[in-house]
Amino acid sequence: MDEEKLKEMTDSLAIRLGVSDENEKAKLKGLIEDALILVLDFTGRDSEDIPEQLYYYARQLAVITWNREGNEGEASRSEGGISQTFIIDIPPDIQSGLRRYRVGKVVKRYASKKA
Repeated sequence: MDEEKLKEMTDSLAIRLGVSDENEKAKLKGLIEDALILVLDFTGRDSEDIPEQLYYYARQLAVITWNREGNEGEASRSEGGISQTFIIDIPPDIQSGLRRYRVGKVVKRYASKKA
């Protein structure tokens, strides 16, 4: 991935999330990289073939992961009458947006030659 684009995304999300500590920014950069891997994996694209719109979905996934920090492995929790449910996969609204960028695989079969 383009390092300049990654830095731009990290700085943008750091401002959005109110992060100023360099260690937290490094963690945020890692979350963005992980989110991009998820997006590329879901769409079947390689890192050289990223449409600009996919960065939006990667940022959304990074924010979701950031907000879930400290609650890894939990699907839901209830404390003092307050119930929380955590997203454990790519949310359906993000999946529907990513589907239009999926790359299909074409398989060509050849008939065997008969002598």
